[in-house]
Amino acid sequence: MEQSSQKFTIAGIGEVLWDIYRDRRHLGGAPANFVIHSAQLGDEGVLVSRVGNDAMGRELIAALRQRQLPIEFLQVDEKKRTGTVMITLDVKGVPSFRCSHDVAFDYVQNTPELAALAPRADAVLFGTLAQRSPITRRAILTFLHAAKSAVRLFDVNSRASAAELQAIVPESLAAANALKMNHAEMKLLQMLFHREHDSPRKFVDFLVKKYQLQMIAVTYGDSGCEIFDGSNACKVEGLAVPVVDTTGAGDAFAAGLIHQLLRKKPLPEIAEYANLLGAFLCTQSGATPVFWEKDIEAFRELL
Repeated sequence: MEQSSQKFTIAGIGEVLWDIYRDRRHLGGAPANFVIHSAQLGDEGVLVSRVGNDAMGRELIAALRQRQLPIEFLQVDEKKRTGTVMITLDVKGVPSFRCSHDVAFDYVQNTPELAALAPRADAVLFGTLAQRSPITRRAILTFLHAAKSAVRLFDVNSRASAAELQAIVPESLAAANALKMNHAEMKLLQMLFHREHDSPRKFVDFLVKKYQLQMIAVTYGDSGCEIFDGSNACKVEGLAVPVVDTTGAGDAFAAGLIHQLLRKKPLPEIAEYANLLGAFLCTQSGATPVFWEKDIEAFRELL
């Protein structure tokens, strides 16, 4: 793949936490995973979140520094602890999650620094988990409204209840101009909008028209993905890979999607690259393995 010298500013806003497995832990949280992957692909990845003034928070800051990510937009909370998620993998490497509540990332504040960052962001990813808190939801939506020229990707990445989604999703879609969801999340959104009988294409067309979305990506796990840009659709089949851990595969997919979209690649190339990156993550342990573009190209060659 031809390498681009162009470097974009890509933000993730919301949760950062520790993914805790039975025998290890990894840096996690969808926005954090996304910006780490974006930085490894050669862009400036910027995380906007909040950690506790505790040992886990300090270790998290050190881990981000080790990845050479800026930490000036990572707020420190003097009262609330750093977030964690307990992860259990089944025999197929598919995770189940148990997330801590009332933690630092539930209290992200609007700051002058965030107000200055938003207009220079080329892309920003946000989801639903951190929006369970009205405080962080307000900070996220304020940031998105200021990021007028950015690709604003709403990654549903749902851990929320139906009632929480009812409160979060419409406003998030109104603030976004791109959407990523998996097949199960699409069914949840169809129920939310009382459109259970729509075909996937009809439902996508409804969302594009209602919210003026420029792109919608739907992932189907090991069956690949489909991307719509309003007038065109492109489906890519899944890749047969040895699965180790699927945690973070969707975040890698999102990073690949944005990487190619900002470089104005055609729809099939965007879909193929995002699919490739998601598949690569499934062969690794944890949500943020270290890799570079050359590793992705070597993985492509092996396939």
